[in-house]
Amino acid sequence: MPAKLGVPIKNRPIHSDLKSKKIYYEPERPARWPFMKFLREHSNLKEFYPDITPYHEAYKVRDNTWVIYTDSFDGAGDPWMYLINGPKKALLIDNGFGVGDLKGLCKYLTKKEEILCANTHFHYDHAYGNTQFDFVYCHEDEVYNIKSIQNPHIWDYLYDENGKGIYTEFDPQDIVPFKMYDIVPLKSYETIDLGDGYLVECIPLRGHSVGQSGYLDHQTGCLFTGDTGGAGRVVNGDPNPRNCTIERLRDDFRVIVSRIDEVSGVFPGHGPLDQTPIILEYTLEACERICEDPSRYDKKMVRVGPDGKEKIMFAKYIHQGTTMKYTLDTVYMNEDTKR
Repeated sequence: MPAKLGVPIKNRPIHSDLKSKKIYYEPERPARWPFMKFLREHSNLKEFYPDITPYHEAYKVRDNTWVIYTDSFDGAGDPWMYLINGPKKALLIDNGFGVGDLKGLCKYLTKKEEILCANTHFHYDHAYGNTQFDFVYCHEDEVYNIKSIQNPHIWDYLYDENGKGIYTEFDPQDIVPFKMYDIVPLKSYETIDLGDGYLVECIPLRGHSVGQSGYLDHQTGCLFTGDTGGAGRVVNGDPNPRNCTIERLRDDFRVIVSRIDEVSGVFPGHGPLDQTPIILEYTLEACERICEDPSRYDKKMVRVGPDGKEKIMFAKYIHQGTTMKYTLDTVYMNEDTKR
């Protein structure tokens, strides 16, 4: 959700050479903000090619893997995108807001002409760049949601009637041209082959959205998890609303935790990178505690939804991590599973 407007920026500034300039920020978080400040200001991993795209920074985190940064354009968390350079093809996991030539950057970094794209989920900060591609992969449960963002007005909320950014300054002319694209559904645990048997597996982590998924690189053990911070909202007409629950997320996490030895590092859609695989166990523990008793929360919050109405939300702390957010009606998949 976009940050509340009218609140002065109190965050410690992070130097940026990007063309985008923030107006409103999410609140400074104790772990995330210093990590981002150190990485972006002092790391010698940073690659910046403004002649290709002045809106992205790349950081090489494995011999064949980059994490790509772009500013948030709606005042919320800055998103990560991930690029895997396979033997024959490259795979981009998520693509941000669709501002700047991200695909061109991927071709430059990998020296590959064929860049595949996969979405962890449909939210604006992860999938609005889909229109740079002829087709995108996603979990089969997320197809309805991806179709819902196939229209040329998805960026309208980012700028005012004068064409100026509301949350972040940027040139609307730098939004990638809209075009329709095909959607290729993946079943749970189905793989994408990048050539010569280099496999990347679709890992269901449903809850934040109905088809939210991660992607596990079988060769490096990197798990790219997207957003797994709780139970999300349901798009009207979505055929799988029961997936937007803590219970569904718990069940999916039980599977990946049973395979934790296959994971070398966890790379989320926001926040610190290359986290210990133990964070998967801690996240599962938070889900288990919520399902056991949703009334035993660690924090209570009031949030304003897209419809302007207030709703009560709760949060359970994830050990050494962030929080698992939920409402009382997004805990269980079915009424009869309540305990």
